[in-house]
Parts: sequence; C-alpha cells; structure tokens
Amino acid sequence: MQIVAGKLDEFVGLFEERYQPLMSKAGARLVALWETVALSLPWPQAIALWEVDDLRHYAAVARANYDGEQAPRFREWRNALGAVSTGGAGRILVPAAGGPTLADLKKNGVSAQLCVHEILTTQPDKQRDYVDGIEKLWMPYAVRNGRRWIGTYSTSWKNFEAVSIWALENGWEGLAHHYTRDVSRDAELKTWMQIAIALRERYDDGLLHALPPTPLR
Repeated sequence: MQIVAGKLDEFVGLFEERYQPLMSKAGARLVALWETVALSLPWPQAIALWEVDDLRHYAAVARANYDGEQAPRFREWRNALGAVSTGGAGRILVPAAGGPTLADLKKNGVSAQLCVHEILTTQPDKQRDYVDGIEKLWMPYAVRNGRRWIGTYSTSWKNFEAVSIWALENGWEGLAHHYTRDVSRDAELKTWMQIAIALRERYDDGLLHALPPTPLR
C-alpha cells in the first residue's frame, strides 16, 4: 500500500478501526502490519500479511469484501483510503511446505518488530523450486545466524515471483551481526548460492518495521 506522505498514522487508525475488524470477522488472521524503512525500501509504504487456511478460505474472505452483508463496510474502507493512500497491490501467497503458521510464530515467541522483506524474480515456472531451496538450504543457515523465519511463499497467478520475510532476532543489532559474518565456510550457504543463481533472475530486499496492529511484537 502506497501511503500519502504524512498520513501513516491516519492510515493505521483506519486500518485498526475499520479494516482489521472486518477481515477478522471474515476469518482472516493478521500476521503483521509493517511500514517500509525509508533507508532501504520505497516509502512511505505499508505491507500487511494475512493468514488464511487454503484457497477456499481465501475465496470466502474475498467474497466478503465484495458480496455479502459486510460488503458495504469494506467499500467504505476502500473509499476512505483515498485520503491516505494512492494505491496498492495484493498477492495470494502459497507458503513453503514447512513454513510456520501464525500459531507457531506466537508459540515460539517470534517478534516481527524488524524484518527483512525479499521479493524474488525467478526463472519462469521455477518459483516452487526456489521456495523449496530456501526452506532446505537457506533457512537453516539464516536461523543459525540470527533470523527467524516468518515465511517463504510463491505468488499465485504469477509464474516468476517468490517472497520471503525474515524477522531479525535481535533487532538492529541483529542486522549488523548478520551482514558482517564471514559466510565463506558455510557449506549449506555455498550450495544454496549455486542453486539460487540458476533459479532466479534478481531479488529486491529491504527492511520493515512493525506497526501497532501487529500481533507479533
């Protein structure tokens, strides 16, 4: 969501007051609401991650937005966004096979206060191979070195995109620690880098900072 400069607090207020209760009533579970960190990503932007059980559950939530008892209130929310936002883009994300659920993240005390967000452009039809590789090879290395796995996902209706979100275990100190480590001796990382180069065309990453509605704080 692209936020009008100076309107982030107003957006958060609208989100908490109008959108979050409607989505919760429709059955979606909020994982986090973040703002982009200006020194690493385009800003001001907000990114919300919602959890649903499967595609049938997603369809029920989407239908509630446009066709049903609460549809007029969802429309009021979208209309109200005109004062605080210039637009946005949504994605249906399919998680890695072993990716954590919101319940898992809460049980394990994961904080989403500061996260790394990655959007990866893969070779056509290679997104699930990339997601599987992240889970098997990159994720164990990342967890050993101060990251907590929020999730890695392929994007439905696109055959070239994957998304990863990682929480930094020790916040800003964790960021410095992770990027100054010597990774040259890590066998899993070396293997993954060789595979990743063959599967992806590019990646864009940056930092996210949690906003008040986020449950994982």
